[in-house]
Amino acid sequence: MNTKTTNWTRLLWLIAGVGFLVGLYGLYDRIVAGHAHAAYGSYVPWGLWVAAYTMLVGVSAGAFATAAVIYVRQRAPWYNVARTALLVALAALAGGMLSVLLDLGHPERFWRLFLSTNFTSIMGLMNWFYTAYGIILIVMLWYAWTNPHHASLRYLSFLAVPFAIMFSGAEGALFGVVGARPLWESGLTPILFLTEAALAGVAAVTVGAFLFDQLDDHKAGVLGRTLIALLAVLALFEWAEYSTGLYAGVPAKVEAMRTILFGPYWWVFWFIHLGLGIVAPLALLALGSINRITASIAGTFVVIAAIASKLNLIIPALAHAEIEGLEHAFTGPGLTFDYFPTLPEWMLFIWIVSLALLIFLGGNIMLPRIQKEVK
Repeated sequence: MNTKTTNWTRLLWLIAGVGFLVGLYGLYDRIVAGHAHAAYGSYVPWGLWVAAYTMLVGVSAGAFATAAVIYVRQRAPWYNVARTALLVALAALAGGMLSVLLDLGHPERFWRLFLSTNFTSIMGLMNWFYTAYGIILIVMLWYAWTNPHHASLRYLSFLAVPFAIMFSGAEGALFGVVGARPLWESGLTPILFLTEAALAGVAAVTVGAFLFDQLDDHKAGVLGRTLIALLAVLALFEWAEYSTGLYAGVPAKVEAMRTILFGPYWWVFWFIHLGLGIVAPLALLALGSINRITASIAGTFVVIAAIASKLNLIIPALAHAEIEGLEHAFTGPGLTFDYFPTLPEWMLFIWIVSLALLIFLGGNIMLPRIQKEVK
């Protein structure tokens, strides 16, 4: 792989470095003050950090599946892109796990998840899925850089594709089986998670391949057409979800959907998710010629907008009282259905994303050195 540092990678190094330093304030506040300065509370217990976790894990699964498909089909000219995809998957997984770890009330107790797992719980199973996935990912990264034609890469990829689908779908099922939240409870929720993961993963790989000078117009065309197909599928699934939900008229679900579409933060759906994340990349790829520039720009739009769909999934479902009048029954700190991330929450989010970017960029420097040492 060509590891030449381009102007774009230098810019990304600068952005990631500044974001890491600025975001240290959020990490400091989380360690010192705990959750005291977060905007969520008893009624809205999940916020920006859980949305970041679901987004980053989805990016990781999608990028990992992209690499696995390349190795299963033994496309040697694409092996440099596959290595970048594995690196994207590792960086995004690290960011996602760190995000959910810091969201826990006592992150130092995470090890108890391994010693007292309830294997009838989706969340308990996911803990082991993530662990096995991380091990497979690291092994594949090692072989990808030290011996890219090793047979183990293909064998692990056969295992990895259904495994990535299983653990990403399980993440969606974690929300889809919550009957108390009509916005989440749906058989389509795991499918939406899988589609969004594939879309964000392919988009991130496209941008990464562009940054490392691996994206010629042929590869850009393949990745661009893949993005078009995934964007179309996502638009179809979301239309099915919203149209049937609104038409059915289940009050709790309709109220949550109307909050997404016309509530205080309507612009998150219309401008960021739909406009930037679906319409703009579709128009860029489908109405013009697909080349390395247009594909990477479309991929950038998708990656930036990925957080919006997770925020629209998590917050509106929690922002409505399950019992009518509950919002007026009690008053006090945390007893509110209004949520918008505070400055410390945004700062920690910036720090986590910046750290993931630094892992991605740093890996592209360190792994070729390891490759050289092994040879």
